[in-house]
Amino acid sequence: MANWCRKCIYLKPKLEKLAAEYYQRLRFYCVDVNTVPHKLVARAAVTQKMPTIQLWKDNKKQDELFGGHKAHLVINEVREMIENKCAI
Repeated sequence: MANWCRKCIYLKPKLEKLAAEYYQRLRFYCVDVNTVPHKLVARAAVTQKMPTIQLWKDNKKQDELFGGHKAHLVINEVREMIENKCAI
């Protein structure tokens, strides 16, 4: 997430709604790359595009999605990513 990224801003409320659906089973975190120290972001994961959505399990990145297309497609891809990569 970046406050200057129009796609991030548009996608954020839709991801928040999705997070509410999965609340008991998963946690969604939004990281503003402008406010987090660069070393921390670089150590956690390499992010090259905005928005970037990553799925982590047991401290390991399971999957990653670059959300540069329509929000409803991104949400569908995130749902698919969760269902395919997480035994929830």
